[in-house]
Amino acid sequence: MNQSARHLSENDMENDEPQKKSGRPRSEASKRAILEATRRLLTHTSVQKLSIEAIAKKAGVGKTTIYRWWPNKTSVVVDAIFSQPAFNNILPSPNSASDGIRAQIERLGRQLSGKNGRTVAEILGEAQAEPDALRIFIDTFLQDRYNTLSSLIEAGKRNGEFAVDLDTETAIDVILGPIFFRLISGQEMDDVVTHQMTQLLLKTLR
Repeated sequence: MNQSARHLSENDMENDEPQKKSGRPRSEASKRAILEATRRLLTHTSVQKLSIEAIAKKAGVGKTTIYRWWPNKTSVVVDAIFSQPAFNNILPSPNSASDGIRAQIERLGRQLSGKNGRTVAEILGEAQAEPDALRIFIDTFLQDRYNTLSSLIEAGKRNGEFAVDLDTETAIDVILGPIFFRLISGQEMDDVVTHQMTQLLLKTLR
């Protein structure tokens, strides 16, 4: 729209400028409110029973605001859960590839235990019918762990810890498969199970 059509005075233009600058922060604030509302609702309801309407009401926003950020409910849940600090994948530099893999498995075991683990299992169930949600799950959670394990396995093959002819992708399947099997079958990943699983997996890689 041109200047003559708007007929803005200098005061109007001055008053309009702060509104333009504050638009983006308001959107980010709405996003944070939606994620926090989703997390709070999930403390007493399942992913399946959760609704966009309930999230919108809890966050104090309209449903259209939610759909500006996410394509569906499960995608909101994925973002809400995996944006928590407890799900970061920052690990200390390992002394060996085996130590690095052990640390990654232990971290996964802690992250996928208790209420968080049950929620992740529900996410995986819902995401099977929602490709967008599955993609977000892979992008925000799984891909980083996959890349970390891949780098560690390749390092172990180079330094002699693991067999040089070990197929990296198959090795990652062997590592992650039992973890996610226990997750979706409702079995806890306690410290004892994690330790035993790690010892067995590392023997398999050698």
